[in-house]
Amino acid sequence: MKGTILMAMFAAIAFVSCDQDPGSTVVGSATDTQINGVSFAVDTTDVDAGGSWQLVARGMVKTTVNISAPWYIECQFYADSTMTVKLGGNDTQLSFPLSPGQSTYGTIYFYTSSVDVRQFTDFRIGNLRAIYKN
Repeated sequence: MKGTILMAMFAAIAFVSCDQDPGSTVVGSATDTQINGVSFAVDTTDVDAGGSWQLVARGMVKTTVNISAPWYIECQFYADSTMTVKLGGNDTQLSFPLSPGQSTYGTIYFYTSSVDVRQFTDFRIGNLRAIYKN
C-alpha cells in the first residue's frame, strides 16, 4: 500500500508535454489533426472500480493557441514505468473552445477485457496529444 501511495505521488508531479510528430497516430485515425501549442500536466492516475475496473488519468490541459470545439485529448496507457508494455489507448472529447492562455481539466479512462487492469496499479500514460478528429 505504501508503495502504491508513493507511486501515486510520483505520478502527481509528472509533467508531460505534447511534442509529437503531427502526422503520427496515437489512438485515433492517421487522418486526425494534431493541435500544436498544447501542454499537459498529469496530476492523478488511479485504478477506479466505479462500474467496471478502469485506469484513470486526470490533469490540466493548457493552450497557447485557439482551439475550437469539439476537440479531443488522447493518450496511451502502459503497464508500468518502463513503458515497454502498452495496454492500449483512449481519448476523451471536450465540447468547448479554449483561447490562448486558457486551461481546463481533463480525464481519460481506459478499460480492456484483454487483461485485469487491477494488476497495473503502477501504470503510466504517455503520448498525450490534443487533436481534431477528421
